[in-house]
Amino acid sequence: MKIFEDKYVQMDDLLDRMAESLQLDETRYNLMIQHYEAIKKWIESDTVFFKPFEYELYPHGSVRIRTTVKPIGKDEFDLDLALHIKTSWANHTPEKIYQELKRRLGEHAAYKQRMELKNRCIRLNYSGDFHMDILPGVQENSFDPDKLRVPDRSRNYWVSSNPRGYAKWFMNRAELVKTSLLQKARRAENLPENDYDAKKPLQRAVQLIKRYRDLYFENKPEFKTSSIILTTIAGEFYMGEESIFLAIESIINRIRVKTHELPTRIKVLNPVNPEEDFTDKWDEDPRYYKAFREFSEHLYNEWQELKRENGLISEAKILKALFGDELYMRAQLSQSQVISTARREQQLGINRNSGTLAAVVGSASTGVRSNTFFGN
Repeated sequence: MKIFEDKYVQMDDLLDRMAESLQLDETRYNLMIQHYEAIKKWIESDTVFFKPFEYELYPHGSVRIRTTVKPIGKDEFDLDLALHIKTSWANHTPEKIYQELKRRLGEHAAYKQRMELKNRCIRLNYSGDFHMDILPGVQENSFDPDKLRVPDRSRNYWVSSNPRGYAKWFMNRAELVKTSLLQKARRAENLPENDYDAKKPLQRAVQLIKRYRDLYFENKPEFKTSSIILTTIAGEFYMGEESIFLAIESIINRIRVKTHELPTRIKVLNPVNPEEDFTDKWDEDPRYYKAFREFSEHLYNEWQELKRENGLISEAKILKALFGDELYMRAQLSQSQVISTARREQQLGINRNSGTLAAVVGSASTGVRSNTFFGN
């Protein structure tokens, strides 16, 4: 089986399995969809303000680009929604749009109890399980159907936003590679592809970098680098690598170059709205940028150790430190089950020259005995 012959394929398979276990599980995803549909119907039935307008309610953020990461501890999954109203923003004040959404949600007994008012959105909390952030906005112009003007309550001002355009940009970056290394390996062996194999290396890289971020900042969450910053940097620095491992390496290498060569902080601008600086908070409090540099430098150093091939024990130790014991062990167990199946079917051997796992295809390989409960 080719998946065990190539180091990068075998590593990618392990990384892929780790990232897949970070996914929003199907039960919770379906529950989110049910609540989303219910909210949509509730807003549509409003006769006071929303009924005359044409509008859309759609997800954006990590759910839309499929880079969700299972939260650690008491953290929640979040579903970002945009309430996209198709009318002239000049006819409304930012506060008016925000207050109308607040009014309508407040007219529903359950939503009223769950509401939490944020600067630009209204959050609905669902029992520590997940929350929905609903961003109200008015279409900015007629020639770009994705651009919005959204209310900024702290400034009582309209700000330009483009959540749907951002998702399109990210997915275009992910599509720089049409067939991943894992897909090629499976197809070469005529193996059935899993649904999660269709995830692009960039999507997997973002999931894993975000998980490392969550663990790194677990005891100092106040300076935790935001997901939008990490996702944007990854998208900009991704160069179309077909391997998850190499995609992460490329991204963290380029981060390191940028943070070391520039005399001032790097800027992470919204790729579909360059006037928006996702990192403007780094100017207000330099400790955020300092924390980002230290976090990215640590990831870079750990990745260099991973590349040195110091053996399975060292590799496992590094991967556990980066992504968590449970995540690694679950993925390793899943991969070992595939190896056991191949061993039973005499598809897997040990290369007599290198001692590594290899397909049984020639005289250089010796078949690995099937294990039984008694080891016979």
